[in-house]
Amino acid sequence: MLRSFPRVVLRAPLPAELLPVAPHIGADGFLCYVAEETVVFDLYKPVTQIIASLKRAATVLDQIMAQERVDDLEEEFFAFWRGDYCYTDLANPNSEDVVLLSLGSGQGFALTDDAKRTAAKFSYRSGRVTSHLNLASKIVTRVRPKPASGSWPPTTVSELLNWQSKLDYPCRGKILNRVVKAYRAGQDDVLIIIHSPSLQYGFFVRQLQKHKRASKSDQRIPIFDASIEIIQVVRMDDRYIVERNIPGHKTFADRKIALVGCGTIGGYLADLLVRAGGGMGSGELVLIDNQKLAPGNIGRHRLGINRLEKNKAEGLQSELRTAMPSAKVKALPLDAFTIDFTGLDLVIDATGEQGFGSWLAGRQASGFLLNNGMVIPLLHVWIEGAGEAVRTLFKRYESEGCYRCLCDYELEKQFLAVPGGARPVLAGGGCEGQYVAYPASVSVQAAALALEAVLAWANKTPWAPLSTLVISRLRVAPDGDLTILPKPGCPACGS
Repeated sequence: MLRSFPRVVLRAPLPAELLPVAPHIGADGFLCYVAEETVVFDLYKPVTQIIASLKRAATVLDQIMAQERVDDLEEEFFAFWRGDYCYTDLANPNSEDVVLLSLGSGQGFALTDDAKRTAAKFSYRSGRVTSHLNLASKIVTRVRPKPASGSWPPTTVSELLNWQSKLDYPCRGKILNRVVKAYRAGQDDVLIIIHSPSLQYGFFVRQLQKHKRASKSDQRIPIFDASIEIIQVVRMDDRYIVERNIPGHKTFADRKIALVGCGTIGGYLADLLVRAGGGMGSGELVLIDNQKLAPGNIGRHRLGINRLEKNKAEGLQSELRTAMPSAKVKALPLDAFTIDFTGLDLVIDATGEQGFGSWLAGRQASGFLLNNGMVIPLLHVWIEGAGEAVRTLFKRYESEGCYRCLCDYELEKQFLAVPGGARPVLAGGGCEGQYVAYPASVSVQAAALALEAVLAWANKTPWAPLSTLVISRLRVAPDGDLTILPKPGCPACGS
């Protein structure tokens, strides 16, 4: 059975018009005529799919031969720039003060502007991370790279400089100066990383000291015949990791966020917040919970048995530091009623405790949740009944009803998550105590809904203060997402 689009390969020798490089044609003659990730191949119509593929391949090849797709070379630069990998972990894209790290024998290299931070990211590896000062240089250019029309890819310093002279002459000068500096310092090798607007690429200059002057009177620098080794650069800086899934959107970097409750919802939510920038830059993610992880929690908690009997906030802090060492995550194993939330950008209540949620709403309304004189937004997230629905309530403005308002409305059968209301299903008993039973998937969906609400807040996009996601297929949300008004006589917000 044919499962994907047929592979089209041009027979050697290639026409002169396609040498040394051509857009959408690999070094082995492979013709890229369709982006398979964007088109679905119909398994049940193989003949028509093959015919359509060949027609498309012929069209693309005609365009290439007519020089109509030359600009595509910029987007396909890496198809012609292949080599070993080098990671880059640069907090400041414009910084040229960098250190080369060896990740251990046979485990590659990393270029960084903070050796301690990058070493922490690779602490899981068995190899010993060592620093090599002055063996690497980072150069910034404003020109997007594309292959040269002559000899490609370059194999010597001379060929590389000739290519750069046509691409970006000032960049050529920086490369030459760095190689000359390395030669004069007695270095045998030097790594150079080029940071362009679209991507990063690099190369090693090898065996510099092998090339000697013909005589002492010869003042020329004999570096032009030195060989180069192409390096494929793989970004792993925090900005790239955080922004890759939401390009063009603001993340939680530089925000100070408090998450109260590191239980079944809070554990997953903390993980999502960090992966969306929580604790990055000048920001901080504060985890608040004074309870320990019990055996009964493990089945639906972000933490596992390796954190048994450990404080949930501290255990979660350790887990997040392992996954994202750069994130500033602070654990407060304290009673949340004693916490001063002043100076934060956002407070999230993931406790699911009605009493605490009402108290926190009252603190916000009374002016105890302030940052530079402005009221701190307050997000509540919780699970309805036995996992029939999950909800968030975002209180940002005085004109909106608070969490306690919603609780009182629900007593009057208004703004219910599902018709008739959701009732918890209790399990357990005896010394263990009773608990509300629902699967871990519900906790994940609650955390995901909260993340969407916070992303909307960070990007100032519309989001209903009261948002409901009905999970049970047997129930239907009566009202959907909406804004509730303050309830007259609310003891929390004083409306």
